[in-house]
Order: sequence, then C-alpha cells, then structure tokens
Amino acid sequence: MEAKLNIAGIFSSEDELVETIRNRRVCYDTEPYYVTHKGQLVQIGYQINIYGTFPKSDKKPSPDDPEFRSVLKDVQKIATTLSNTCDPLHMCESTIEDSNEISYSHDRKMRPDVTVHIPVFDQENFGHPVDGRIEETVSMAGKMLEAAGVRRKHWED
Repeated sequence: MEAKLNIAGIFSSEDELVETIRNRRVCYDTEPYYVTHKGQLVQIGYQINIYGTFPKSDKKPSPDDPEFRSVLKDVQKIATTLSNTCDPLHMCESTIEDSNEISYSHDRKMRPDVTVHIPVFDQENFGHPVDGRIEETVSMAGKMLEAAGVRRKHWED
C-alpha cells in the first residue's frame, strides 16, 4: 500500500500540497510523549512536530509579521491532512500549535519556524504504554509525510 496523505477538502490537488511543502520548507520530527502515572513517567505515545518557515526574503519574522498567520495556516493544513489520514484511535484529531511563537533549532540551521504538534497515543485506553499499533501509526505517519515531500529533521536547499 502506498503511503499517501488524504488531502480531500484541504488541498485542491497534490500539486498544491507539494508546492506548499516546498514553499514553507516543511520538516518534521518525533519525540516521546509522556504522562505521569503513580509518580513515574510513562511513555504512552509520541508527538509529531511539523515545522514550516517564512520566505527567505522575510528578514525579521515575528508573530506580528503578516506572513506569520499564513505560515501557521499552511503548517496546520498539512497537520490536518495527516490527522485525517492516520489511525483515528491513535492520531489525535486536534493539533496544538505554538500560535504566538517562533522557534529556532540547530537541526534546521536556526531558521525561524512555526510549529504544529500532533500527539499520538491510544485515545480509547489513555495512559497505557506505547504498543505496536502506536509505533506503526507513527512510522506510517512519517512515511506519508516523506512521500509528500516533507523532510525529516531539516530541509536542504
């Protein structure tokens, strides 16, 4: 089975999706998602972080920059396609964005990023440790993002 994002109702075409990914130089990474259970940290899933950036011509991006909302909207659309495509029991439907924040990471050469986070855990049995289905959902999510052109960790120009 080909790993492909469900763009219906979000992007008008595959070309629009690819162009958005390219224009925003979209990257992703994953990190463990923990909760405290009986005084101990338990990994119950992962968080997929999707990053998009400003045009190179924007020399001083900020949350007040008119382009900020446009970047955030584009990254949210990509996150929504992923949430709509993956296992609904594990891929949280709602995305959490740092809506007033720009981040910088050495992984992405300190470029200004707008980030959307997607927690991935078993929503029917909240709190149980990571299992094979959660691992498979995160793996498939990465494959679908990469098949669409999203880069893992950083974007090479």
